[in-house]
Amino acid sequence: MIEVDEKQMPWFPDMTVASVFETLDNVEFCSVVRLNGKLVSSPKFAETIIPDNSKIQLLPLVSGG
Repeated sequence: MIEVDEKQMPWFPDMTVASVFETLDNVEFCSVVRLNGKLVSSPKFAETIIPDNSKIQLLPLVSGG
């Protein structure tokens, strides 16, 4: 199992950040995630493997002026 924003999800071998996004709704806003305390940006989503028992936080894109 992994935890995404405090919700449990099943884990599978070779799971990537991108594959997690395929199962979630409304993640277009997310350009960065925190995976076990480390920041991962969108260019690395497809290649970043998620270990079992990981914690992921979705960090929304923030803009302002």
